[in-house]
Amino acid sequence: MTRLPHSGNTRKDTGFARALPWLMIGLACVALAGCRSGTNRAEEHEPVERVEITPDAFARSASDADFPATEEPGSAESGGADTASTEVVVRPAVTNPITPITRTEPVAPEGLSLIEAKVGDINGKPIYVTSFFEPIEARLIANAERLRLAGWRREAMKIVDERLTGVMMDELLRAEALAALSEQQRQGLRSFLSNFRKNILTENLGSAQLAEKRGQSVDAAMREKEIETLVGLTLFREVNKRVHVSWRDIQQRYEQRYDDFNPPPTAVFRLLRVLTDEPEAIEAIKARLGEGVAFEAIASESWNTFKAEDGGLFRGAFDGAFEDGEFFGSDVLNEQARQLSPGQISEPFVLVAYTCWLKLESIEQESVSLYDAQLAINSQIDRERREQARNEYFQQLFERARVGNREDLLRRLMAIAEDRYGPE
Repeated sequence: MTRLPHSGNTRKDTGFARALPWLMIGLACVALAGCRSGTNRAEEHEPVERVEITPDAFARSASDADFPATEEPGSAESGGADTASTEVVVRPAVTNPITPITRTEPVAPEGLSLIEAKVGDINGKPIYVTSFFEPIEARLIANAERLRLAGWRREAMKIVDERLTGVMMDELLRAEALAALSEQQRQGLRSFLSNFRKNILTENLGSAQLAEKRGQSVDAAMREKEIETLVGLTLFREVNKRVHVSWRDIQQRYEQRYDDFNPPPTAVFRLLRVLTDEPEAIEAIKARLGEGVAFEAIASESWNTFKAEDGGLFRGAFDGAFEDGEFFGSDVLNEQARQLSPGQISEPFVLVAYTCWLKLESIEQESVSLYDAQLAINSQIDRERREQARNEYFQQLFERARVGNREDLLRRLMAIAEDRYGPE
């Protein structure tokens, strides 16, 4: 049996080999303890873990359906930074989470601005406080600055009542016109309003915000244009067919107003009157008349005591023949006037304390024949009958339309007007 060579450290090596596993276990325990100690120190300086995630991580799972969604500051809706790389803070779970409260903002009806209160309906269309008072609030405020409460109420009643009537008429006529339009006409109206909108935007560099800053809201302008177009169309269709003026109507109106078209003739005089105890003025007037100076110029001098600023002008209407006319309140003046012909000047005569000269400038006859008056008469009759037809048509609309109690509506509007704009 061959013996292998060995050194004297054989026992020692064998003991180290046996102790090596326990040494490795001890080192591992120390390492683990160090890791735990390091972790605790890290938690003291960094209480949360920050994780980089993408927006897709916000997608809710089916298990989240029973919980309300919350909106973090800095989200896209609240005007925060870009969320392409979002830093999420992981916090400890809350035992009793507070359910967030979601505010529901009111939404304005289509075509109207957001307002705060509705006061009534016209033909199923709501009347809102702000849109109703906006066109008349300046007048109400101005009256409140100069009137006491009782006077303000009287004026406000007229203003509010007029506004309410206008709103009712516009809405009823608009609804009537829309109901009568064919599909082709509706398309034409939409095209017309679309072009109108484009024109407004063109005038404001294509910006609706700029138009509103300039006091021309695009939506409001569109609404006004639609109402104006439809109201005009309805009135043209419904009123025109009810109005007709015949030649006989014109003749009858001319005969009824014959005196208006054929007024009495008018004599145009100029009177020069000076005090008799001023002989120098009398002689100066005679001299100037002899020199051919215009009577109007002489009568405009300061010595004339009868309307010198107008050159002594006087108009006197008369009936019948000129020779029988009564022009003045003085018999002496009337006697002198009847002896004159147009352009003639009387000799000087005495009237109480005055020496007078009288000139008949002309006799004016302003008669208008039926032929010359027919256009004016036709226009007058047409205007009167249109107004009557409009009123009758409006009355029919009011009776057919679903309009609430007008008096109650007016009373509510007056209460709101006094609360908002009335004097203190």
